[in-house]
Amino acid sequence: MEDNAGQYFIHNGVVKSALEPVYADGTSGRSAYEVIRIIDGVPLFFEDHYERMKSTYNAIGKPLQMAQEQLADNIKKLLSANKTKVCNVKIVVSDAEGSQQQVAYLSRSYYPSETEADAGIKTGLIRIERKNPNAKILNKSYKDAVNEKMAEGGFFEVLLVNDRELITEGSKSNAFFVKNNAIYTAPGDAVLKGITRKYVFEACSNAGFGVKEQFIGADELKDISGAFLSGTSIKVLPIRAIDGINLDSSANPAISAVRLEYDKLLEKYIERNVNIW
Repeated sequence: MEDNAGQYFIHNGVVKSALEPVYADGTSGRSAYEVIRIIDGVPLFFEDHYERMKSTYNAIGKPLQMAQEQLADNIKKLLSANKTKVCNVKIVVSDAEGSQQQVAYLSRSYYPSETEADAGIKTGLIRIERKNPNAKILNKSYKDAVNEKMAEGGFFEVLLVNDRELITEGSKSNAFFVKNNAIYTAPGDAVLKGITRKYVFEACSNAGFGVKEQFIGADELKDISGAFLSGTSIKVLPIRAIDGINLDSSANPAISAVRLEYDKLLEKYIERNVNIW
């Protein structure tokens, strides 16, 4: 738990001090995880995260033994123990010691400021593919390669490019591109179907734009008028540069409209669920 940011974590339903050791296999690709953003004590899109965790664990060959009610209880215990209502919670499930180990902790996170979002962020390209893009699985070699590329280029995020020179997704996000007044993103079977991605589709529709699930090639970047990322911590985040190609994404009317509509969806979800949590 190198990214733990709390004083306490939950291990198999039990509150423990962050000083206590816990096993969570992050190297073999046999651990499923989810990161859930908490605002005002409400885990955003909680039901979607639970369903995706079940899908991911099925993808690595075993059914998830944690019920939705257990996950909810673990999150409540975690927030109460750490006395917080605004954070990211990371859930890791792995097989160890002959049983399924479940860990929940406050994950160190970075939320871009409004100033950063308004300016847009710098990204680069990396030629790498995830073996199972639809599953959220811990993979140390992938993480190390991504971190090295980001540090090398001073990038906020990197976009993955496959062996056909097509852009699939961000290393920790989904990527969207504006071209000829239409919004494009890679097909769902080629990427991790981010929870935020699902609601960005809804935000695009509310803003009057359809989303075309079609690849954008690395050689097409000169033809786009804007791009943005979506993710748990970053929400809808404009891109100002991709490998030296400058974009005025923050001023793009389509992207501005999608940002606004996505924030409205968040507000509505919190209002509906704040009394439950």
